[in-house]
Amino acid sequence: MDFESLIRVLVEEHRAMEEGLARVRDAARRDDFRGVSTAMKELDPIFRQHIVDEESQILRLLVGELGVKGAEEEIRVFQQHRPIHRLMEAVSELASKSAPELETEQSKLSSLFMEHTASEERGVFPRALGLSKDRQGKLASGAR
Repeated sequence: MDFESLIRVLVEEHRAMEEGLARVRDAARRDDFRGVSTAMKELDPIFRQHIVDEESQILRLLVGELGVKGAEEEIRVFQQHRPIHRLMEAVSELASKSAPELETEQSKLSSLFMEHTASEERGVFPRALGLSKDRQGKLASGAR
């Protein structure tokens, strides 16, 4: 898959995960703990694969082209993956216990996820796409 297509897929996955988190929010507001659990089980494999794709493709390109120092901001954005996943686990755990704190934790998860995806889509992805195009241009001009 080319880099532009990968970015498109990752953005589509963001939208799918946002929809899943909206289902979680709606179920939590109704105290529908089973609904929360079901939605979280659907989100988990999508999120795990998404992280693998972002870190193995996007982060690898950024660090390869810019070095760790040059990609510090993007690395910081990708470091949000762990806290997001921990919140996902906390929400799942609270749903399994029918805990009253569920809605609060779900709200934290949604907020962090929305902030994270905005950072990726407005900063990380465009920068990676530009570097990818620059690299392709260099390869093409060097091949002549």
